[in-house]
Amino acid sequence: MRFFYVDESGHTGTNLFDQSQPTLYYGVLSTNLNLDLLGKKYLPKIHRLLNVQRLHAAELGNGGLVRILPDLLKIIKKFKPTFDIYRVNKKDHALICFFDQVFDQGINPAVPWSSYWTPLRYVLLFKLTVLFDDDDLKEALAIRIERNRTNADERLVNLCSKLLKRIKKLPDERSQEVIG
Repeated sequence: MRFFYVDESGHTGTNLFDQSQPTLYYGVLSTNLNLDLLGKKYLPKIHRLLNVQRLHAAELGNGGLVRILPDLLKIIKKFKPTFDIYRVNKKDHALICFFDQVFDQGINPAVPWSSYWTPLRYVLLFKLTVLFDDDDLKEALAIRIERNRTNADERLVNLCSKLLKRIKKLPDERSQEVIG
């Protein structure tokens, strides 16, 4: 069994297009051990040192983190977690959400199986970018989070109709056929 601890930076809620934070980062700490359980004995000392009830880098700042670095290094050496960081361009995320909403072959039988469930999806996703401008990406995301299904359906049809008018911008007939 593997345990994962995830946190993000750059989260702007539904304002995905905040120009001051165009990127979303996810940090993932993973280990074969339950650090929630095994790490408990290390926390009281750290809490006392910083005079806090919980540890969060956004609240501690670099100064707080530097003060507990020796303790964190002991925990890292003992439990040997791995750390991965993922970077998500928020505009790309909006396009990927649209792609999943419209081209999921399990939902949309007009989409060939290979266009969604194989690496070919990445080729189509890349080609799909040609059809979108920033306003379209904003609309695609707004549709994705729209709570009123009737409104969402109507808006999605309108967006798809708008994109279909640009289908000849795609570089080849097969992409025009599959995406169209």
